[in-house]
Amino acid sequence: MKHLPFVLLFLLTSTVQAQDVVILHTNDLHSHLNGLAPESEYTPLENDRDPTLGGFSRIAGYINSQKEKYGDKLLVVDAGDFLMGTLFQTLETNGGFQLNLMKKMGYEFMAIGNHEFDFGANMLAKIITDSKAKGEIPRLLCSNYLPSKKKNDDELLQLFEEKTILPYAVTEKNGLKIGLIALIGEGAEGSIPGDFGVRVGNIKRSARKTARMLKKDENVDFVIALSHSGVEKNKHDEWDGEDVDLAKAVPDIDLVISGHTHTYLPEPIITKNAPVVQTGSHGSYVGKVEIFMKGKEKPQIDYALVKMDDNIAADKNIQQQIDEKAKVIEENLLKPLGTTYDRPVFETSYKIAYNTNKPEVSHIGPLVSDAVYYYLNEIYEQDIDISIVANGVIRHSIVTGNNGKQNINDIFNIMPIGLSETEMPGSPLGKIYITGNELKKVMELILTVYPSMYDYYLFFSGMQVIYNPDKWIFRKISEIIIGDESSGYQKVNFSRKDTTLYCLAANKYILGFIGEIKKMSFGIVNVTPKDAAGEVIENNDFLIDTDPYADGIQEAKEWLALYYYLKSFHDTNGNGIPDMPETYKNKVNPVYVSTQ
Repeated sequence: MKHLPFVLLFLLTSTVQAQDVVILHTNDLHSHLNGLAPESEYTPLENDRDPTLGGFSRIAGYINSQKEKYGDKLLVVDAGDFLMGTLFQTLETNGGFQLNLMKKMGYEFMAIGNHEFDFGANMLAKIITDSKAKGEIPRLLCSNYLPSKKKNDDELLQLFEEKTILPYAVTEKNGLKIGLIALIGEGAEGSIPGDFGVRVGNIKRSARKTARMLKKDENVDFVIALSHSGVEKNKHDEWDGEDVDLAKAVPDIDLVISGHTHTYLPEPIITKNAPVVQTGSHGSYVGKVEIFMKGKEKPQIDYALVKMDDNIAADKNIQQQIDEKAKVIEENLLKPLGTTYDRPVFETSYKIAYNTNKPEVSHIGPLVSDAVYYYLNEIYEQDIDISIVANGVIRHSIVTGNNGKQNINDIFNIMPIGLSETEMPGSPLGKIYITGNELKKVMELILTVYPSMYDYYLFFSGMQVIYNPDKWIFRKISEIIIGDESSGYQKVNFSRKDTTLYCLAANKYILGFIGEIKKMSFGIVNVTPKDAAGEVIENNDFLIDTDPYADGIQEAKEWLALYYYLKSFHDTNGNGIPDMPETYKNKVNPVYVSTQ
């Protein structure tokens, strides 16, 4: 077990003192009900040394074991982003499922994170209402949510009014009163897509007011902040971030259980008021905090991260319910794609790495952008010149496990983010036409901001960029080359007089971002999305319709591009499963540094 440094460490002497309260916590589960990578090898009910981590039945099994050990001392909480990340998220808009499951697992209180709003504020309200109608759900908390000025969150506000969602809670464990608050940080708020009626107040102001009230008026012994705000290392290699600032600023908080940044913290971050803990993400670890009260002094803690691996005895009943829902997904979504939930789609003999903070060395980024390029040009004949994928939509590496086989959920998990107007989940793809001068401006802007904003880094196919990072913005790029080996290459003319148009494909959010560049740059950069004839595109007219003869828009999907591309690979070992080519072992984005 990992112990705190001396500042808050409870020093065990020859007389062992029992803990007063034990807290189990998770964060950023992202609907990873069946473990993490490769899911095809996840066997929670068998002790067979499978390489996967997490999974709700394992987490439930661990909670069960701790209930038996600690009884009414145990408190189980989550710090937000429990939804969105696997194909199981598709069940939520049609009646809900996961909240009821998490209550059965033993969760008592849960914060609302930014990804709970991915379907919009009122759809979140529907998910919660539908789940509540089916049975018990954990108590949901959010202390700094503000009503929308546009009044497009009325259904969610009703849940606050009827106390289905609480601004705080008080619970009793082992005779001690514990206060809980929950917060959405500024960075998390900024990650909510679209305009869905989501506003949040300053976390420090909200926390000070609510935590003070809990100590003074509710007479709680201990205050926990479930803060979906995050921690990260600064340039001095010191822990920083909104949750570190929160812990430093609010003396009435005794423990910050952090989320959002997916940070693995084997040791708590120590501040003058409260320690900060976080488990990483996706249920790979469960945090365990043992609380020791010492009168009116600050509580002291003992802390560990418990790995949810094959050594955990899983809950058979929970897994059975998950398996039943997997069959629903198979029937409704996967049959039209010609696959099943468990069937391997492809296999790989090597890991294809996703590197959040160094996207320029990522190997999975080029794979995904190549997939979009292939999918739109080869399957739907869209004549795309350049395909673009943002680093922020890529969520996982491809790992080999024991046999390298990957199922469809392993593929979806790589890029699960995005809203849809159809039942098929995922970001829809579109295309616009821009001039060479506009293309240079976009790439100049991206290459300037990405070192501090990693999510905005763009991977691309069909284009090569040569630039000098030491030059000023709009002078960095010396050359852009369009094309590929089969069609040949051409150099882009950057002159404003050159009206040649280049077809650029990306998901709707990236294309929307390009359309807003003029406003975001205060008029400095003006890029006008156009159609093939050079006419200005309005609204979502850039979306690609894969079947113009059917009613409505049949959306091309970013994650399906990856699915079809991986299926197209050759079966080199003759076992009937496509094999990952050696190409992506070392392939990186085609951005070349020049000293010129």
